[in-house]
Amino acid sequence: MSVQPMNPFFKEIKEPVELTMTGNYAVAGGVSQTDPDVICAFPITPQTQSVEGLSDVVNHGKLKAAFVNVESELAACAFSTAACAAGARTFIATASQGLLLMAECLPMAPGWRVPLTMMISARAFNSPNLSIWNSWEFTLLSGMGWNTIVSENVQETYDASIIASKISEDSLFPTQFVHDGFIISHSAQKFFAVPDEDVLKYTPKKPRHHINTEKTGTWGGIVTPDYFGEGRLALELEKNKVLPIIDNAFKEFEKMTGRSYHSIETYNLECSSKTVFLTMGSMCGNILTWMEHNKDVGLIKLRTWRPFPAEKLRKIIEENKIEKIIILEKDDDLSGILPPVGQSVASALFGLNVVLRSLIVGLGGRDVTKDEIEYAAKKMKPITDNRGKLYDYLGVRQSKDKMWEVRF
Repeated sequence: MSVQPMNPFFKEIKEPVELTMTGNYAVAGGVSQTDPDVICAFPITPQTQSVEGLSDVVNHGKLKAAFVNVESELAACAFSTAACAAGARTFIATASQGLLLMAECLPMAPGWRVPLTMMISARAFNSPNLSIWNSWEFTLLSGMGWNTIVSENVQETYDASIIASKISEDSLFPTQFVHDGFIISHSAQKFFAVPDEDVLKYTPKKPRHHINTEKTGTWGGIVTPDYFGEGRLALELEKNKVLPIIDNAFKEFEKMTGRSYHSIETYNLECSSKTVFLTMGSMCGNILTWMEHNKDVGLIKLRTWRPFPAEKLRKIIEENKIEKIIILEKDDDLSGILPPVGQSVASALFGLNVVLRSLIVGLGGRDVTKDEIEYAAKKMKPITDNRGKLYDYLGVRQSKDKMWEVRF
């Protein structure tokens, strides 16, 4: 295995430094700076480089962590959850079918209130058949209780690898940080790394309740019907406190680095048409480039996916008198009313006089082009209400020589 890509993180980073790395290797560097005790992940495309990079840093001796090789993603998730419950700072990573294989134990981490972190290099599920390229499979498993933040580029995903550790520690809920597979995971871009000392000050390991042989308790025992509902309500009430914790993590990171992040970020909402795109991840850059020559449309960028920032979104729509929202999302919900992002947005804005449509784009790693963004904006112009079909597929072929026409 080559150790060359991780060289910058083999020695102490004493001051901010500009580096050029792929998204996965940048994440490996950022995670190593948070000083995890246990790293446990099974390799799966397109996240493999992240754990390979961490294994290099451990092998080189810079990071004193247990790097545990397991036989599957389910084992990685179960081992990591138990290690974190025992008091270790723990990191895992996965994608696609690996996330599905983890599904059996994903709810355990929020239920046990363990602050582990996980990177997802977002990749399509294998349906209709095998795909190793980008889609937003993580949105289809959003009800497990994990905090989730999404990054647009390599700088953001490096920063997220550090911020996620603080969010987990401060909220005592596990946190996923997501970037688009291949588009970001394998894209080499410039970014600025934070000094090691600053990262450790930003992400201190805090005392917390954990498995302790000297103070015994029960973890993972059965819950009878008399208490299960109360336990779920308790988790819900605690989750309601998480968004301010995420906001504080962003504010503290800005104080440290000067880089400003928010759960929702907006661009050009004063646009004359009062029409905005809403999306997250790498697509935001495509839209912003298109907007350079299309000033009459705005953009709402979601960075925090879970907990969903419903009140903030509602306030933004009301204060800016937004009339129409075009949701672009790399996921679908076969035969549903709306795909996952559309479902969350529609629920958050229920009762407001705003027209919305979801367009499913970029599935399986297909490029989202400026022509498609232009088409979506034009298609939305005559729409005046929320009657009829609320979503459709964009940028796919109906037949060999004919593109599917969006039918709102």
